[in-house]
Amino acid sequence: MKKNMRYFFKGGAAAISAALILLSVSCSQNEDELKDHDISELYGYTYHGSITASGGNTLIPSLILYNDKRADWNMSINGMNVVPFYYYTVKNSKSNYTMYWFGGSDLAAAESHDKSKAAMTVQLGINSLDEVVILLTGDALTGIGAMQGVRVTMKKQKNIPHNTDAPTIAFDPNIKDEPVIEVPSGALQADWNGTTSYTGTFDYLVGPGGNVARGHGTCGDGSKPTITVKPGAASTYTVTLGMHRFANGAVMTIEAYDIPDVQVFKDGSDYYLKYDAPDPEPKPEEGGGLPVKKADGTIIKLMKLSVRGKLTGGKLMLRVSFNPGAMPLPVIERFKSE
Repeated sequence: MKKNMRYFFKGGAAAISAALILLSVSCSQNEDELKDHDISELYGYTYHGSITASGGNTLIPSLILYNDKRADWNMSINGMNVVPFYYYTVKNSKSNYTMYWFGGSDLAAAESHDKSKAAMTVQLGINSLDEVVILLTGDALTGIGAMQGVRVTMKKQKNIPHNTDAPTIAFDPNIKDEPVIEVPSGALQADWNGTTSYTGTFDYLVGPGGNVARGHGTCGDGSKPTITVKPGAASTYTVTLGMHRFANGAVMTIEAYDIPDVQVFKDGSDYYLKYDAPDPEPKPEEGGGLPVKKADGTIIKLMKLSVRGKLTGGKLMLRVSFNPGAMPLPVIERFKSE
């Protein structure tokens, strides 16, 4: 994956080998007593675990293996979002597997079993069909260190229906995070003239470089994506952006929300919009981030929020980037008006 992403926990092959043995043997079982479950017996069931991060927060990871090619993973159902993966497995020993997970951009690598391109490497031990143990040994995607090298027991969620129908991972390689929108060096601060609305279309990219998913966005309720630009008080040179509903399948749907205090600049007849979250930004629990409502009614914070826009010839082009909640994976929207 990306060279600048942090990955692989310290300890080396010896530590991993030792961990593999521990994974499939619980405190009350020895290796002879352990039944040799095949990983296919887990397909369609959802498993939840619990781990306390260094900051004191409790993470509740969630895992479902739909079949031998698709998995959904959520680092924590309280504050993060589902990340879809392609994957393949290697059986190490009785009820013990190594799983290699790949983002949407690396389907070919998953199918050819090219582990060098794996986004995450996970050891899986099956104590029983009701209890599995995972150990994250490689993370080239999120950079979250809380789970790396930590043995996590996960229990089958019997109240969640069995489901082997894996959602399609949207990945259109033709969707690009371009063109670059930047305020020209000679642009001057300006007031926006009156409230205006722009209806158009948008694409989205998820993950570093858009390597997890790339799709054509919808509002999810039949409405057309519309962005409203409302000027602030005179001589403040700011606007409030009224954003449309953002639907991303089962992964995340955000209701319409506002982005206040977006700066306005003018260069010739073109207008530019700019907003960046404070740096450093307070943690969500300390007041950082922009609160928005998800479709299920829960509130999350948009962290590392960034806006760049350009209005030229009466048409608006907008790039909005954020990290949803505590999830370190960026989501990028590229909007173009009609």
